[in-house]
Amino acid sequence: TGARRGEVLALRWSDVKNGYVTIERSLSQTNQGLEFKGTKTERPRRIELPPSALAHLEAHRNRQDEFRRQYGPDYRADLDLIFANPDGSPLKPDSISASVSLLCRRLGLPKGASLHTLRHSHASVLLADGVDLATVSARLGHSSVRTTADVYSHALRGRDREAACKWDTLMGRTTTTEDRPKAIN
Repeated sequence: TGARRGEVLALRWSDVKNGYVTIERSLSQTNQGLEFKGTKTERPRRIELPPSALAHLEAHRNRQDEFRRQYGPDYRADLDLIFANPDGSPLKPDSISASVSLLCRRLGLPKGASLHTLRHSHASVLLADGVDLATVSARLGHSSVRTTADVYSHALRGRDREAACKWDTLMGRTTTTEDRPKAIN
């Protein structure tokens, strides 16, 4: 989804409906403990989930149902968390980040690969493959499209040739190497 760590950890099963997830809160870890709060922009957003994610969520829910049965009335069903400890209590964001960073190192991923890298990868891959800036910005929950453009400009570079060719196609022309001018003064 490209969601932030705290947003993912605050997701409830009730936030997933009809192939979409609504992100309206975040889980944060402070010196006083864990707390649920609003998102960074304080605005909820609705994101469509790919079919593969829905299938994985269904399998995850089935595994989580086993924990519900094991813990019985001690299970924290009141929180309705998708990602939780076996007893249904919230996961600690810092512990999740540390676990993912360790996994990245074990997998031999580049130094510095982390949970937040997945957010950046989500945006970069979508932009590089032609998903429009406004859509990616909305998925990420950025306060403005400009924020997305500033952070992910690397994924947008090199698209000028594609734009020129698309323009010719839209105008009913085809471009070949013979049609291109040799040099422009």
